[in-house]
Amino acid sequence: MSFRDFVHEAGQAARVNLIPGLILQAVAISLLAAYYLLPSVRPAFDWFAELKLAWGYAYSALATVISGGIVPFLYLWLRGDIKQGVGKTLLFYIVFWALMGIQVDALYRFQGELFGQGNTPAVLIPKVLVDQGLFTPLWSIPLTTVCYLWKNLGFSFSALRTQINRKLFLHDIPGMIVPAWLVWLPAVTIIYCLPGSLQIPMFNLVLCFWSLLAEVVNARQAKKHATR
Repeated sequence: MSFRDFVHEAGQAARVNLIPGLILQAVAISLLAAYYLLPSVRPAFDWFAELKLAWGYAYSALATVISGGIVPFLYLWLRGDIKQGVGKTLLFYIVFWALMGIQVDALYRFQGELFGQGNTPAVLIPKVLVDQGLFTPLWSIPLTTVCYLWKNLGFSFSALRTQINRKLFLHDIPGMIVPAWLVWLPAVTIIYCLPGSLQIPMFNLVLCFWSLLAEVVNARQAKKHATR
């Protein structure tokens, strides 16, 4: 595949995510504004913050399993897209997203220790750069792409090995990074504006919509390729 083809496909992916991404960002901005401007809604935020502080990494694992795993799984299962290996698929969603929730929590904690807390540019800019410039393109997107590819190949390691090639790393993974940035660059900026105890709850909210969007897009693309 040529570089021109890659740019074209990346542009198409970005356009597909544009409107849903803008809606998601508007919701996140509204919640951020409500937290700082509407004292009447503070008790609801405080409840999630206290729950996160009490449960720690267990909260991050469980909440991320629900938002990133259970909700998309139920969507696919009720649509009839998961007909075989239901138990294995559900277990995959649970384990993968539990581990991802712990990793993101560790990232947020590490950045809080390194750069401090607050919503000033001196705090936000380095956090966003590390999150979206290092963690996302070098770890979370490659890990998610490879793990989901393994799932889609029927959890076959032998089949996965045949797909670990130049196309995966030079086309498929970079093609996922572009639409991810469209949603997550502004989203993590909003997330890091909140106190540390509320960052994972906001992450889970964004993740829930992002995961559903990704599953819808993947289902459409799979159907499109199947009819060719």
